[in-house]
Amino acid sequence: MESVDQKLEAPDELTLTLRKAVEFAGEQIHVLELREPTLDEVEKFTKEFQKNGSIAAVRFLISLITGHPVAALGRIAARDFKAAEEYLANFI
Repeated sequence: MESVDQKLEAPDELTLTLRKAVEFAGEQIHVLELREPTLDEVEKFTKEFQKNGSIAAVRFLISLITGHPVAALGRIAARDFKAAEEYLANFI
């Protein structure tokens, strides 16, 4: 059995360059600056997950961390969303 110490540790922060920039409210989003969520953010994510399911909850968490509106994040490519989700899964 693998101990917690033996697992590869995710970086504290990750800059994810989007495959295609997203325009929202007159601004361009080119990158998602992700980081380890706080406990409060994980709690909010959990409540959102229980109410609206996985995709909505991850989008909400990305919004909390990056400061980008939830509606803008709905326009990012599916592969970019998946990459962000996989990074954040290390912490939730």
